[in-house]
Amino acid sequence: MKIVHVACVAPPEIGGIGRSALREVAGLRALGEDAVLIAPEIDTREGERSFVHRLKPLWRFGNASALSGLADILGKADVIHLHYPYFGTAEGLLLSYSRLPPIIVTFHMDATAGGWKQIVFRLHRWILQPWILPAARRILVSSFDYAKHSSIRGFFRAHPERVEELPFGVDVDVFSPGPSRRERFLIPEGGRVVLFVGGLDRAHAFKGINELLAACSKLDEATHLMIVGDGDLKESYEAKARDLGIANRVHFLGKIDQDSLVDAYRSADVFAFPSTNSAEAFGLVALEAQACGVPVVASDLPGVRTVVKRDETGRLVAPGDIEQLTVALRDMLDDEAERERMSLNARKHAEQYSWDRHVERLREIYRTVCASPS
Repeated sequence: MKIVHVACVAPPEIGGIGRSALREVAGLRALGEDAVLIAPEIDTREGERSFVHRLKPLWRFGNASALSGLADILGKADVIHLHYPYFGTAEGLLLSYSRLPPIIVTFHMDATAGGWKQIVFRLHRWILQPWILPAARRILVSSFDYAKHSSIRGFFRAHPERVEELPFGVDVDVFSPGPSRRERFLIPEGGRVVLFVGGLDRAHAFKGINELLAACSKLDEATHLMIVGDGDLKESYEAKARDLGIANRVHFLGKIDQDSLVDAYRSADVFAFPSTNSAEAFGLVALEAQACGVPVVASDLPGVRTVVKRDETGRLVAPGDIEQLTVALRDMLDDEAERERMSLNARKHAEQYSWDRHVERLREIYRTVCASPS
């Protein structure tokens, strides 16, 4: 089966959409399927997988783009899998659905931004999305919880048979409990560690890093914050840490490889996932942290609360509430017995999320759709 995934980004670019798409394509290929991932051309191809095909954008603005030559590739596929949102490409693809092979859409999230961009996103959801998403033969969501609170809730109510819940997975062999490696991150003996992993760019401004820095400034001086990730907002976050007087205990690690990331998880007492709005729909990194046996303090958002179980694998706090975030982090750090209980629960919970099961189910969906009339 020739399967073509289309995403607005692909690693090494930052973003959960690209990471998920890459993992799905790799899994399908391991099952013997002819799967590729199409994404916009970027400056570097260092470490890129052979099945990621880059096309030159006719234009690109942030993660929105239109790709040259995409139609020729899609026409040769048996099934097309679009990772949505992908502004600039999704519209033409879905409006041309009658001339294309069956289209599957993974609805990752409702895009959010500030200023005029948010107006554009809302207009797109109100005017275009109701016309284009029904062209998909199936819409996949990471949780029904998120779907019921997202912009597709009306479609979900009207056509529940066309929306399928397919949570993303985690490699529990790679992401697993192990000895702390705090010394490599220059954490002093006796220090306590809060970890954050995510994009530090404008597209991920919803990750709540300013709120996290403010919360950590209220914790004792033995508490260190490790921030993994990079982006164009990194300097502003560094400046924020200096302004708060905590620059000496906030460690910006930049982009790191997978082995180093596992070491970072294992070195943490608590993982922080303080996203501020519905642009956060799942939380792969929160799942990875739990697989490593690290309890999580996360925002109580649709979708996220299916990944982090309240009072079982972590704490849930109101999005954007610095005081609640501070209290939850402090309570978790101060109560070693509670952290240990949640650590064991977190690992068991993460073991329920399997990439192998995810990919096998995905292949079943493709086969069902291709075998049924449009």
